[in-house]
Amino acid sequence: YFVMTLVMIGLLLLGGMDLFDASVHAFGAAGTGGFSSRNASVGAYNSAYIDVVTGIGMLAFGINFNLYYFLLMRRFRDVAKSEELWAYLGIVAFSTVTVAANIRHLYGAVGTSLRHAFFQVSSIITTTGYATVDFNTWPTFSKAILVALMFIGGCAGSTAGGIKVARVVILQKVSVSEMRRMLHPNAVPAIQFEGKPLNERSIRGVHLFLAVYLMVFVASCLLVSLEQLDLVTTFTAVAACINNVGPGLEIVGPMGNFSSFSPWS
Repeated sequence: YFVMTLVMIGLLLLGGMDLFDASVHAFGAAGTGGFSSRNASVGAYNSAYIDVVTGIGMLAFGINFNLYYFLLMRRFRDVAKSEELWAYLGIVAFSTVTVAANIRHLYGAVGTSLRHAFFQVSSIITTTGYATVDFNTWPTFSKAILVALMFIGGCAGSTAGGIKVARVVILQKVSVSEMRRMLHPNAVPAIQFEGKPLNERSIRGVHLFLAVYLMVFVASCLLVSLEQLDLVTTFTAVAACINNVGPGLEIVGPMGNFSSFSPWS
């Protein structure tokens, strides 16, 4: 963690940041905290190099740190076989391409669209919260993708928040298995994750986490809705807080804040 942070500070210094700003933004990416020393966040630098370095840095800290241990131990095969890692990278790739295609008319050039799409996807899925542009002005489809990424979050064993990719993959596998069991009642499908069979206790733990998560989320939305703000602001404000993301949409968008909320909220 310490070495990766130092590497990121060095790369940001090469991009023209001073030591203080480079340290602040590296710390914010490493801990996926997202606090910037600039009001316009990373967008204040208007640098493709800084955007790419910070985007890759955020993604790196959203990966399960056990995999870095495997790399140090030269267990490359274990890293290559990680289902969670491939699911994480797949979600990022799919989201980046679809969002870039959806916002291309706003930025013209394909490269610029990919740059902003990649940065925001990386920032939101890792629950960091940095911004290069006001994605609150993006089309509804792109904003919906970012909201979905808020809930997914990074990998288990990373600094990111959210439900975690591992739980999402397990839930998907359990859902498919249960549908197969409905079609073939006598079948006994085995559910595996990361090459190992999942026992009932592990599956029950994931279901319990999701149930409690949803109950807290719904209750929080109902309480904050007493504020009489619009539904998108209320929903994404709670989503941003419960997933440790930072920015939401509308009033709490990347260029907004929570100052308009009452002391109660």
